[in-house]
Amino acid sequence: MTAEQLAQQLSTLSVQDQEHLEELIECARYGELEEIQAAVGTSGAEKAKVLLSHQGEYGKTPLHMAAANGHLDVVEYLITIISAEAVNTQNEQGNTALHWAATNGHAKVVETLITKGKANYKLKNAAGHTAMLEAEINEREQVVAWMLINTELEEELKDAGDDDEDEDEDEDEDEDDEDDEDEEAEKPESAAQGSSSTA
Repeated sequence: MTAEQLAQQLSTLSVQDQEHLEELIECARYGELEEIQAAVGTSGAEKAKVLLSHQGEYGKTPLHMAAANGHLDVVEYLITIISAEAVNTQNEQGNTALHWAATNGHAKVVETLITKGKANYKLKNAAGHTAMLEAEINEREQVVAWMLINTELEEELKDAGDDDEDEDEDEDEDEDDEDDEDEEAEKPESAAQGSSSTA
């Protein structure tokens, strides 16, 4: 199924499907994996993919709820069913499932979303925060530590630090050059001549 076909199906969900989606969101919230698997079996893989990729009230998805509450088994199952784009679905506040998992300190869920679900950890919410920044704000040290070690964020921080150091060094060199010029200008003519004649 293409992204366009999926979008078209999502826009034409029936009232019954909307109600079914809300039930699935609740199942994900409480970690009821068997109920979700049964629903997928009943509706079929394609229909389940559409429903589980869709957003309910306030823009949340079943993946948001499972991730927020640390239900690793449900998260692992959902990312095998939903579309790749749906892993990075943002709710009304711009938060992805990864944001919620990080905010609540669910390190294993964060790891699974990034390594298996290919979640985009660079996405920012409406407040301009990445998932790692949300984890840092909420003092979720395990999540922050894992993300620093296992993502490119550490590289970016290091590169940003190197750039700052390079700029500082350039500024220091410019200042040294200016100092040398000032010293030359301050030397009296006779002193400069005297030093050359004694050599």
